[in-house]
Amino acid sequence: MADVFDVIVVGGGIVGCAVVWEMTSHGYKCLLLEKNEDLVSEASSGNSGMLHTGFDAATDSLELQCIRHTFPRMFDVMKGFGLPYKQIGATMVAWTPEQAAEIPVIAEKSRIAGISSCVEVSLSELYSREPGLSKHAQGALWIPGETVVDPWLTAISLAHDARRKGAMIKTDTLVQSVCKTQSGNQLITSRGQFTGSVVINCGGLYGDVVDKLAGLQHFSIAPKKGQYAVYPQKMGHLINSSILPIPTSKGKGEIIFKTVYGNVIVGPTFEESDTRRRPVTDSGTIQRLVRLGETCVPGLRGCPIVNTYTGVRPATQTKDYHIHSIPERCWVTVGGIRSTGLSGSLGIADKVRHLVLDHHKLEPSGSKNTKLEKMNIKISPPSHALFDDVMYTVTHPITLAGTCQKLDSHL
Repeated sequence: MADVFDVIVVGGGIVGCAVVWEMTSHGYKCLLLEKNEDLVSEASSGNSGMLHTGFDAATDSLELQCIRHTFPRMFDVMKGFGLPYKQIGATMVAWTPEQAAEIPVIAEKSRIAGISSCVEVSLSELYSREPGLSKHAQGALWIPGETVVDPWLTAISLAHDARRKGAMIKTDTLVQSVCKTQSGNQLITSRGQFTGSVVINCGGLYGDVVDKLAGLQHFSIAPKKGQYAVYPQKMGHLINSSILPIPTSKGKGEIIFKTVYGNVIVGPTFEESDTRRRPVTDSGTIQRLVRLGETCVPGLRGCPIVNTYTGVRPATQTKDYHIHSIPERCWVTVGGIRSTGLSGSLGIADKVRHLVLDHHKLEPSGSKNTKLEKMNIKISPPSHALFDDVMYTVTHPITLAGTCQKLDSHL
């Protein structure tokens, strides 16, 4: 008779990896199903690698709740696993008087959200902190907590730790249909049938499709594309923090930041996308990003970019997360995690665990093991990494852009 899992997680992006780690660490017998050949292959393979404080999230949002839970805990996780991160902070820069008038409003909003460390700084202090910026700034806000991480290593470490604590992970496994059983759900996949007492849908860009298989419809995905231009690590000295624009109704805007490995990146854009698959970059948009970078950071002028990449956000009809518990269907939906999946991942996982325990009344069948142990990671050029004795394919451009020497020096 086939195994019956306490929990089946559908989707192996950062959120799915965090959820299977959280559930396994608390004693649940878990299975993670990913339709692609490799984990972290879709939305989570095209993010910025920035761990946000939530300073600009809506004060009454589920997103802010999850980010605030994640932020302090993620440092414990990265330290415990021995992963690279740099708390370089962020500087929001106003380039016009109209934008400068927004700085106090944003500072007050962050205070209400509980991020009291955000402070307005004078122009002299701005240029003391960021001498490489254009001298046309009109105002600035300093956000000290903003952090850069390796997003691929973070996600894979969570999944791998779940695996070494007993979780089963199956890739290249597409969920094709869902059949409600007396005690849960049977998932028919491209690689066999699996039964779980509770299914957690972390399908990302295909989250609405997975919901439909269970006869549910909480949201619809309207994908948004983001493009990035990547500069070499030797340009990392030009900025000391992530340089943010004044946000708009669409989001944070196009950022100039450096990765945990020192590459300077400009992006992402916010564009409509007619596909959920990762589209290619277009030269016109990349050139515009290059001009933006050179305008804000003159030292970038004349420096060729070394890479470009795109990401696709699983946006929905609303800006907030869609996390729904349906006990009668033995189902939890986690959807609409637009661009803060990394920043909200551990908070999302914690919320899901409590929903499974409180709403579904499902107790773990095993014992709790929340111990954090350093990862034994060996990088194998050009695109693989060995975690203990398990090989993973590196799917994120930020990780790929760091040299093997650079990666090894951080681990």
